Amino acid sequence: MVKIAIILFRNSMSLEEQHRWWLEEHAPMARKMPGLRGYTINLSAKGEGGEEPEIAGTDYLEFDDWESAMKAYQSVEWNEAREHTAKSGAKAIRTWIKETRHILEE
Repeated sequence: MVKIAIILFRNSMSLEEQHRWWLEEHAPMARKMPGLRGYTINLSAKGEGGEEPEIAGTDYLEFDDWESAMKAYQSVEWNEAREHTAKSGAKAIRTWIKETRHILEE
């Protein structure tokens, strides 16, 4: 399994508007990537003092193997999703996950 973790930074929308944009507009686009096996979105909340978060949240994309991940990364669908994020005014950074270690199991 190959995973990509993405941090989505805030844009000029309210947190609620950005979450709606992510779930209702962006996620349906991202779901169309070839070879995508799993897609998880983690939505940010306000801080313990009620302050606005610096990020809208994180997401994880999962693929069976490196070849599948590269096919998605080089696809039209990935490019469209990347452009959609840029047009929203949000910045995103990604990292390829080498290994997942569960420190505390449920």
